Amino acid sequence: MGGSNTQSGEVVTANTAPLNSNVYTCASILGGDIGKLPIQLYRRKKNGLERDESHPVAELLGWQPNQYMTAYTYKETVEMHLVTWGNSYSYIEWGPDGRPVSLFPLHPALTDIRFDLTNGSIWYVTTFPFPGGETRKIPASDILHFKAIGTSGLKGITPIAVIREKLGIQQSSDKFLGAFYSNGTATSGVLKVPTPLDKPAKDKAREEWQKLHTGLSNAHKIAILDAGMEYQALGMPLADAQFIETQKFGISEVAKIYKIPPHKLGLLDKATFSNIEHQSLEYVKNTLTPIFVNWEQEIRRKLFTPLERKRYYTKFDVTSELRGDSKSLAEYYKLMIEMGVYTINEVRAFLEADNIGNNGDKHLISLNYTTLDNLEKYQLAKAGLGGKGGGGSDGEGTQITEQ
Repeated sequence: MGGSNTQSGEVVTANTAPLNSNVYTCASILGGDIGKLPIQLYRRKKNGLERDESHPVAELLGWQPNQYMTAYTYKETVEMHLVTWGNSYSYIEWGPDGRPVSLFPLHPALTDIRFDLTNGSIWYVTTFPFPGGETRKIPASDILHFKAIGTSGLKGITPIAVIREKLGIQQSSDKFLGAFYSNGTATSGVLKVPTPLDKPAKDKAREEWQKLHTGLSNAHKIAILDAGMEYQALGMPLADAQFIETQKFGISEVAKIYKIPPHKLGLLDKATFSNIEHQSLEYVKNTLTPIFVNWEQEIRRKLFTPLERKRYYTKFDVTSELRGDSKSLAEYYKLMIEMGVYTINEVRAFLEADNIGNNGDKHLISLNYTTLDNLEKYQLAKAGLGGKGGGGSDGEGTQITEQ
């Protein structure tokens, strides 16, 4: 990612790409969404699952991955690296008990992966950024590596490489716009004179003209042309060049690469209340969910021992992303209680409210619900063909009366 000239003449690298407002916005959106969502750690047991907040991994991912960062800052930084470089590397510091005690993000520009053909092992080579930082070779088991889509499965392709030409066009258009306003919004042109001028006279005329039309403070000032001079503009005005359409195209192209709904980048031309709501749900399902799975599988693979992998796993809690308005949230929790999925105390915990005691831990379910086999027995009994209720025989000579 040293960068190369695009067709527009601009150099675009992973270091300069975040300076593009659209790329920065996408990195901010994805980094913020990953950073704000909690990663829950679950432990399997005989009768189901339970959350475990005592495991060191839960502490690292939920509160403080190292002494310099909060969990939010760490997750946001890691995702920003993934957005711009296509790869995110974190060094895992292990404790005496073989469990992780710290996670340190490594700069993607200073880190690379190596494959040892002699034994098939994978190593990472990184240079620490501080002055006089040493270069170290680190085994794969000590690196938490989140990667974007790639061709080898070992390293991701940076999205910047895919949209380098589009970003180059945007950078050129930004420079053009800056030059346009610095020139007093005047287009280039020629000064016609009825008689030939020598070089000093030409230079003097050009200098005086530029003084009058340089900078916004001189915009739209009236020029006085003497000696029969006539000004003729060259090139198209800004609106005729469809500059605004070029800017919109740049936004949509970047949004497409990162699978971000255009309205999140301020492109509201075709946005309505209903389709924004639909796009927001699609964003969670099609954009965030693959990122969640990428994180969860790498965390389970690298931060747990082989024995722990059978008992522990992590999962992003996306409840806040899907909860919608208060009315919809109330209906959702009501349905979950009626189905016996959540208890009253569990719902109150989601709402960060105190529990109501032991009675709130009981699962509730409607009396109208029963199993299919019981329903079949009841119907047969009512028809006098056996089963409970309705009078008749149970098929073995025993008389059954309806209760």
